[in-house]
Amino acid sequence: MEPLDLRLGPPRGPRVELAGIAFTARAVDKLRASLPGGNLHEYFPFVGVSAGWAHYTGIDLNELRDVIAAAGSETEVETWILERTAHLDKAIINAKLHRINSLKMPDDLRVVFERTYSADIRERYTNIFELLELDDVRFYTTSER
Repeated sequence: MEPLDLRLGPPRGPRVELAGIAFTARAVDKLRASLPGGNLHEYFPFVGVSAGWAHYTGIDLNELRDVIAAAGSETEVETWILERTAHLDKAIINAKLHRINSLKMPDDLRVVFERTYSADIRERYTNIFELLELDDVRFYTTSER
């Protein structure tokens, strides 16, 4: 697949499902942006919710990045993900992903999280998907992050 330049627009939203799992499309977009010729534009493809997604699906993000790099289309990537997640209860995974609470941020991510989001934003948007959606809008409508 072709690399993405996330300076031109955000990755797909966290609620967008691919292979029946929330956040998958966003993870794929961020990994495409990490390919040679792409641009992450301050997005993080291997930490945060991406790491949680990898934990819940059992898919290694580096391996998925290699699959994306070699794939001719997103359909190939989706098929690969479907094969590796066929045994999982996707409704449970989706429920867990949709419930991630920003107030329960792991200590190893807290410094970056607090630097990225002001205290009032962190308190107002405790659901991580809501926070990511807000961040995408703010990031592409203002010059400040």
